[in-house]
Amino acid sequence: MLWIDFAAGVFVAALAGLGVGGGGLLVIYLTMLKNIEQVEAQGLNLLFFVAAGVSSFFIHAKKRRLDYKIIILIIICGCAGAVGGSLLANIIDGALIKKIFGGFLIVSGIIEFFWKK
Repeated sequence: MLWIDFAAGVFVAALAGLGVGGGGLLVIYLTMLKNIEQVEAQGLNLLFFVAAGVSSFFIHAKKRRLDYKIIILIIICGCAGAVGGSLLANIIDGALIKKIFGGFLIVSGIIEFFWKK
């Protein structure tokens, strides 16, 4: 089973590298095929995202393509959102979190499908 997990990780990483946002697929894989709880799967997804984000940061910093004022604002808002989300996750029932996350994926998928760039 380890090779399936590795293949899933590579697939999700490739999608994330292309800008598709493979994190949603990672959470679905972990919850449906690996029977990991929703909150734990989302935590692993965040850890995956941090690793990708850190490497992207250094690449963009080397190319001098960063706006540090916006980065500071995003960091502050992201930290506040993470704390608020973790507090809510402890209050809200796991089944409701699954439904909210599923609805979010459906809505974001519909928006991406019909969005004209």
